[in-house]
Amino acid sequence: MNEEVLERLKEEYGEEDDVIQLYEDWGDTPYLHEIFRVLDEHEPDWALERELGSWTAEFILDILLEHEEELEGLSVEERVKLFQEEIEERYADFKSCHQFARVNNLSMQFEEDENTDCQDLDEYIAEDGEEVGFPKY
Repeated sequence: MNEEVLERLKEEYGEEDDVIQLYEDWGDTPYLHEIFRVLDEHEPDWALERELGSWTAEFILDILLEHEEELEGLSVEERVKLFQEEIEERYADFKSCHQFARVNNLSMQFEEDENTDCQDLDEYIAEDGEEVGFPKY
């Protein structure tokens, strides 16, 4: 992985250990970009907070680490098929867990936010809904 990009990631996502680990350990492999491609096909908005967002690194690391030993022995087509199956199986559950935590956190923020013009929690959540939660390089 390009050192300049990695340094920028560390500055912007320094507290997100999973993001840094993902790019440090897997950024130079074709596997990460193959997963990105499969995610793009599965759900083009996967990096936004209303989808996997900030949980993306954990989601991808789980797949890569679980299959780490077998990846080198697979062809590109076999890896893509494996990634498609894993994403199909896991995506909805991860998204559901992420959204539960996200809505819970936003609910607490809404209650404490004295400067918001939002009238209700749905409006407050919608205001934050398009935020990019995962850097894709």
